[in-house]
Amino acid sequence: MRATKGGKKGPSNSHRWRWRLRGLYLMGSFMAMCLASAVSRAGTSKLYPPDKEESGALRLAQVTRLATRQEILASGVSLQHLLATGLQESDLKDGSLASGRVYCCHRSTEEGTEMWFYVPPEVSLGVGDIVAIRMGREFTKKDPGTVNVAVEVREKKDATEAKCSWDPPKENLWRRVLYCSWMPAEGWTLKSGSHKTWLKPASDVKTQ
Repeated sequence: MRATKGGKKGPSNSHRWRWRLRGLYLMGSFMAMCLASAVSRAGTSKLYPPDKEESGALRLAQVTRLATRQEILASGVSLQHLLATGLQESDLKDGSLASGRVYCCHRSTEEGTEMWFYVPPEVSLGVGDIVAIRMGREFTKKDPGTVNVAVEVREKKDATEAKCSWDPPKENLWRRVLYCSWMPAEGWTLKSGSHKTWLKPASDVKTQ
């Protein structure tokens, strides 16, 4: 053991490392609690729309990932949101939960704004497909809400005659939106603001 300048012996390396690891553990625990608290306060899982005005509307996303059953059951708060809508754990299979990008084309933008959505058994989709999603409704103390749900695949990944693309067609932009040539004729409208995107309003969806 090495002596300090004052002639006193300093703490051993193992002792210093124990205190350092304890500090890191406490810091990590604190950060985890803050994150959980923030998610709880906002009630804003990615399973809900980013804007309450979008509830019930249709929105497009390009599928980026399909979760396994094991990942879904281990998803914590997201699992609770799914179960609150009336689903049972037995309903959750491989691919029952998916994520999709709604803006292109930079990783930080895509991951920061991606949507998560429940995929019913009757909807067959794959990574790269463009899917229409019925936007959910955020939960409250009196209402369990509804999560985002995949309605149908509008264009397969390898479609020979693609009708959908990222707009505007400038690859250097980080926040391009999905646009399909059939949107205006089907009643979709361009929503401006911080969450600019093409939507089919809930009022029109109900009359389908």
